[in-house]
Amino acid sequence: MTTRIPPFVAALGADLERASPAVRRHLAMSEPRSLHEGVLRKLWRRGWSGAIAARVLHLEGESGGSFELQNELVLGPSGDVAMLWHRTHRAGRGLGSIRFDAGRRLLVDSIGRRGRLEVELAPSVEDRAVVLRSRRQTFRFGGIRLPLPRFLCGGAEAREWEETDGRLGLSLTLRHPWFGPLAGYEAVMKEVRSR
Repeated sequence: MTTRIPPFVAALGADLERASPAVRRHLAMSEPRSLHEGVLRKLWRRGWSGAIAARVLHLEGESGGSFELQNELVLGPSGDVAMLWHRTHRAGRGLGSIRFDAGRRLLVDSIGRRGRLEVELAPSVEDRAVVLRSRRQTFRFGGIRLPLPRFLCGGAEAREWEETDGRLGLSLTLRHPWFGPLAGYEAVMKEVRSR
């Protein structure tokens, strides 16, 4: 079964109403495109494993530098709606596509230009913020999907919230089950264009 509603609306349903207004506007996407601009409050990595993780996911740049997030709703190959995302901060760039998988009742983030890294994300609303916690991760190469063991790759948590001044906050933390937090960022931004 396919759905023609934005992925976060499909995944969270009525729970999305418990999120703050800025978060709801951003994730429900009443318009097909949005652009948010702001500043990278914090960018960090810890140890050699954090440096590798940050490099693989393009978490590069400087704290205090500019931060931009572009989102676009598109129709996927199976007829469902996906949210393309493009994050830019200085030299660092990340891109991917998030879709709702109704069978697994999870969001699936296909990361990178070719979407070879797929991460299952379990969304929830906590204290008016939307939190995404990673589950299984797979690497697609040709027609083969290779599961990535958590003890090797760790996991991630993303959080989106509304600041007291109405700006949107976004953070990402990469964690390893043995070594703890390895790398991440925190940014604040405001919507500058929606069309």
